[in-house]
Amino acid sequence: MRRLEFHITYHCPERCAFCSEEHRMAAYNPFPVTFGRVARVLREQAERGVESVHFTGGEPTIHPQFVEILQLAKKLGMRTSIGTIGTRLADPAFAARALPFLDEALFSLHGPDAATHDALTGRPGSFDRLARAMENASAFPGFRRFVNTVLVRDNAARLVETTRLARERGAELLVVSNVTPEGAGEDAYPHLTLRLDEVRRLVPAVLAEAGPMIVRFFGLPACALGEARMYANDIHWNPRVTFEWVRHPDRVSLEGLYSWQPDRKRAKVTACGSCSWNRLCHGVFARYVELYGEAELHALEST
Repeated sequence: MRRLEFHITYHCPERCAFCSEEHRMAAYNPFPVTFGRVARVLREQAERGVESVHFTGGEPTIHPQFVEILQLAKKLGMRTSIGTIGTRLADPAFAARALPFLDEALFSLHGPDAATHDALTGRPGSFDRLARAMENASAFPGFRRFVNTVLVRDNAARLVETTRLARERGAELLVVSNVTPEGAGEDAYPHLTLRLDEVRRLVPAVLAEAGPMIVRFFGLPACALGEARMYANDIHWNPRVTFEWVRHPDRVSLEGLYSWQPDRKRAKVTACGSCSWNRLCHGVFARYVELYGEAELHALEST
């Protein structure tokens, strides 16, 4: 295990309708992840052999010592990445300070225009800020730009256009993330989630529009992708240790949680037992099965 994922903030200026971190941000926002805590974890993990760190949150760039955190990670020999809505990277001066110590960023883009994106993020202007952040990042040769888009009912009809925009903005990778039943995503899951049969119809058009971009589909069973199942994130996922606040009866503590498989909140159904991809695919979200049953899921034959 050579990958570290680190929640360094529990605050975000946006309130995405599907945010999986909504409940954790509310619970742990009073507990700052200080630079001292971050430095201790980074040094310990570097000694253990960790080679890359992905900073997340909340929104990681709003940490008051974000640039210093990046500098330390690079000093320790780590490859650095962030998951971001672009908040502070939209500022050219801040971007000029931070981006030399970043190798890549996964930008959250949830629609091809401000109307679609901002409606889902709950913050007017968020689409324009993200666009400025991606533009600022493009000025740094070798900096890798990736895009994550969360697929819900309200943006599904615009997914192909969102794919086109990500490609035009220079993204090397597009992650299409099925909405996860956690946080706000759990609260509104029946309203948000797209039926698997609808996802199947979207997949070929997304791949056709992607061009040279790498595409990964996160949180979807292989049978929902059909002939495109080789694009399932399940088979490209890397084990990692995630540091975040954990609540105990008498305290909260910053702890490392080890994840060997992308199976969180997911379950196997009857059809999985005879599926040729049973060992590669981690099933469907259990909440989805509770709502809609197993009829859309089927065993894949070996090829």
